[in-house]
Order: sequence, then structure tokens, then C-alpha cells
Amino acid sequence: MGYLSHHFLLGVYMNNPIWLLITFIVCAVISLLLCGLAKTLFPKFRSGEHKPGTHRPDLPAGGREIKTIELPLVGGPAFTIAMIATGIAAAYFLHFSRDQWLLLLIALGATLGYALVGFIDDWNKVFGNEGLSERVKFSGVFFIGALAAILYFSLLPERGQALYGVYKGLPFVELLMCVKQPLPSNTCTLLPGLPYYVWLTFFVLMTGFIGSVTSVSVDFSDGLDGLGGGLVFSAALGLGLAIVGIFDEPYGKVLEMLALLCAGSVLGYLPWNWPSSWAARHRTAKRRAKIYMGDCGALSLGGILAMVAIFSRQEWLLLMIGGAFVLEGASALISARLLTRFFRRNLQILRFASSHDFVPHTEFPLPFLATPLHHHFDLLGWDRRILVYGAWALGACFAALGVMASLPNLTWQRYLGRILILMLAAVVWSSGSWSKCYFVGKHPAERTRRRRLALYYGYPYRILGINLYHLVEIIEASEDVIETPAEELALWQRMTIFDARSMLGLYCYRAGYYPAALAQWTRIPERNRVLRPEIQHLLAEVDNRMALENLETQPMKRDQIMRREPILSGNLPPADLPNPHEPIRSAEATDGSVDPWSSIQGSPYPINNNGEQRQVTSPLRNDP
Repeated sequence: MGYLSHHFLLGVYMNNPIWLLITFIVCAVISLLLCGLAKTLFPKFRSGEHKPGTHRPDLPAGGREIKTIELPLVGGPAFTIAMIATGIAAAYFLHFSRDQWLLLLIALGATLGYALVGFIDDWNKVFGNEGLSERVKFSGVFFIGALAAILYFSLLPERGQALYGVYKGLPFVELLMCVKQPLPSNTCTLLPGLPYYVWLTFFVLMTGFIGSVTSVSVDFSDGLDGLGGGLVFSAALGLGLAIVGIFDEPYGKVLEMLALLCAGSVLGYLPWNWPSSWAARHRTAKRRAKIYMGDCGALSLGGILAMVAIFSRQEWLLLMIGGAFVLEGASALISARLLTRFFRRNLQILRFASSHDFVPHTEFPLPFLATPLHHHFDLLGWDRRILVYGAWALGACFAALGVMASLPNLTWQRYLGRILILMLAAVVWSSGSWSKCYFVGKHPAERTRRRRLALYYGYPYRILGINLYHLVEIIEASEDVIETPAEELALWQRMTIFDARSMLGLYCYRAGYYPAALAQWTRIPERNRVLRPEIQHLLAEVDNRMALENLETQPMKRDQIMRREPILSGNLPPADLPNPHEPIRSAEATDGSVDPWSSIQGSPYPINNNGEQRQVTSPLRNDP
């Protein structure tokens, strides 16, 4: 009786969901402590890699260097250790069965493998100033996923060797797997043993591919402080809620615990990587982040999400719950990898057809200004804290709709959730084409009768009192500088930022605001400016115009007021670079002598009081 009562109480204890909450809290606390300890023990484990952004290849090589700021890449190893240690300890105290232990160790082992691939990449960045190539990194995580699939297939045949879900309905699977044959699963009329090896091959390839894509997408999203961690937190919680229906099964408890381990480890890491409005170039706000997760953390988080989804047979649901990661990865793949290369080989821009100068990819009709997707809005000058909070809300919406789409007994709610997910993804994707084009318009008059010209992005429309545009900046020139009907018609027309800057510079030049004109024209990268030779002629005329100024005004030559374009190096996000999308400050438009980098003074010490390291990295390379 005592033996039976002991096992009965143990079963009741294991089926009580309270232990999941305890595991979640313990993992979060351990992750928080280990991240702080890692920051203290390894403050100099910082990346020295140069990552080219959208506009960086267009800058010429040589010239002065800009000191960059990096944080220790210790968050990933810290919360990965917390995740694995908490999971093993919880399994020990809950007396997991053999199969539960196998499933847990396979998933945690795969997570550790993904983390090791990322750690090797981080190690090379720190000590070699260059990480692993994309091909090597993808191959490494694919191998880890394939190995996990083989172990799952071999050690847990009841789960791993069973055909499930939509794969049963695929015609070639029905033929090769002999689904309709009334024979044992390991025999087939076509070829003995064929179903076994067909499903093994398919399952290994599927697991390797999903694990690779998920981990790399999480890595893409880790571009701003707190962004990747917050998105993983909502995705892990959503995936945990979606698999609550299998909690009563032995494997369900393990998968539920893995999802909460992922969420808890990220929750402990986020206080050390909390978002703020800080940017390396302006630095007008205090930075709250103290460490990075690095590739080690990003790949491990993506890996455990993929393992939970595949082992719970919810890999298609992961696409919906992790919709934010899908958008991040798809934007980088489609815009940077596919369209840019396709346009480089096959696109001819008729406007520049007669020019023999190199046409940079920033002139191509790409869907985004920069990739991954969050860099597009960062380049537009959005406040980073608001941008990250908005991305968190977007990730939470995808997770909630994904859970709604997974409800088994509510058919219409499931389809409604899927439709809403597609609509939300389409809206976010189309926001790139909405915001990447600019137009010059007239700003409403305030104290004067004459309206001043201004730069906007978006569409020149207002619907139901809602503006479909955003004001970027207002220039000194008024509408009086418009001379021809063609110039009047050019207003309110969407164009590239380079054409808009060219137009604004022309109007400032006509109005006599020469420093403001130079500020507009020099904001255009050199390779884009060469494609517009009329600007070069106007720049040459500035010297003659300014020579006619009165001596009291102390006129300056163009080469005196035109600041040198800094040659940037280091691991700076695209919005930290001088880019044409950034509003021109009043000091630049007044005298043109303000160097935006003059406020960033190098410290004689490698690490300052805020734990930030300033270092000079390798110079930029020319875009071939």
C-alpha cells in the first residue's frame, strides 16, 4: 500500500502545473544571476567584426576612422547554461521516465549544439575580427538539427518513426510510405524497408532545415537592444500555450517545460539588454543595455524553439507564432539575397543607361531601405525604444493569433486566426514600400504668409483625418523659389531620398542658403551623387556665389564648410551612420561647419564607466 500511495502522490505531483511555474521562475532567476556574473568576469569579450550596412559599401575606402562601441557577448552562454541546468535539475526532481529523459536530453543537446556554433562565431569575432561565413554557420546549425532528428528517430521510435499531420496527405508520401497498404510499417510492396528510410530522410531534412531557418531568423532579429529577446519570449510563451492540449501525455510535460525554460531564460536576460533610445552616433539618451546575447544566444534560442515545435508536431504553427521572425528572415533573404543580385545582373535603370558610372544597389527598387526589417525603420530615424516596444507588441499579436489558430475544437476561430495572421504580415511587409519613398511638399504657413518647403516620407494623402505621411524636416527656402510649372508639378510626387535631397538642395541654393544647400547635397552618398552630374556643377558654382558675399559675412570656400564624409568602420547599426534619410540639424544648415562626430571623443581607457568599449576596427572595403 505504501508503494502504491507513493507512486500515486508522485503522479499527482507531476501532473500539477505548479511545477512548471516554479521551473520558469527558477530558470529566470538563474539566468539573471549568470548574466550579471558573466558581465563581471568577462567584460572584454567584445566583438571587433565589421558588419556592412545598407549604405556602407557605397562609401569610399580610406580616410579617418570612427571609434565604435561594443558590449560583452556573454548573454548567450549565460542563459543557455541556465536553461540546460534548470531543465536537468527539474527532470531529476520530477522523476522523469526514460523516454522523457531521452526527449529532454535530445532537445537540450541540440540547444547546446546550436549555442556552440554561435559561440565559435562570437569567438572569431572577438579574437579574429571576423565571424563565420553565412554558409559555414548555416551548415553548422543544419548539421545539429539533422543529428537531433536522427537521435529522436532512433531512440524514440514510437514518436519519431510515426507519420503524422499533413504529411500523410502528400501523394508521393502515400506512395513511398505505403500508407494505404495493410502491412506492417516496416514493409512495402515496392521495396522492403523503403518507408523506414524515406521517412527518416524526410524527417532529417525537415528538422535540419526548420532548425537552421529558425535559428538564423532569431539571429537576424537580434539587431537592436532587447529586440530579439522580447520576440523570443512571446514566441516561447505562445508555443507553450499551443501545446497545453498534450500536457497529459508523457512527452507533453517535457515539451511544455522546454518552452517555459526558453521563456524564463530570456526573461532573466532582458534586464541586462533592455531597450533604450540610445544610438552610437547621437548618444543623447542613456544606454540601458549592458551585454549582448551574441550569435551563441540567438542560435540557441532559435534552436530550442524549433525543437519544441518539431517534437510537438507543431512546426507549421511555429510559422504563425513566430511571424515576426518570418518577416525578419524573409526581408533579408528576398531583398538582400535575391532581388539585389537579380537586379544587379538583369535590371537596367533607363535614367542611368547612358552613364558609365557604377549604379549602387540603393538605386534599385527594393522593398526596404535596409534589411533585416527592423533596420529599415531604424534607418528612417524612428526612436529605438519605441521601435523595439512596437516590435514586441507585434510579436505578441502573432503569438496570440497563433494560439487562436491552434485551437482544436473551434473551427471558425482557427481560420479567423490564420486569416488575421496573413493580414498582419501583409500590412507589416507593405509598410516598407509605403515608407521608403519620399516627396517634397509645402509645409503649412505658421507665422509667415509664405509656406516653406519640407521633406516627407510616405504617401501625400490623408484618410479620415489620418496622415499617411511623416514630416522629416523643413528647409529655409519658401515656395517663392519655385520657378517653372514643371517644378510645381514635381512637388508631392514620390521619389527616392537622393532625388528629394537634390531638389531641396537646389531650392536652398536659389534662395541663397548655401550652407543649407551643401548640407542637403553632401548628405547624398558619393556614388549616388555622381549619377546626378547637375549637382556637381552646382557645387562648383558655390565658390563663385560665396565670393560675392560682403566681407562682413566672412564668406568661406566650399571646401571649408563642406565636412569630410567620415569613413566608418566597426559594428555600427545602419541608422548610426550618416545617411540621407536622417533629418539635417539646424547647426549644419546654418554654417555647415558642424562635424556630427566631433562629440564622440575617444576615451584613453578601453572601457569607460558605463561598461562600454571603444575600439577602432578594420576600414571599409570598396563595393566591387
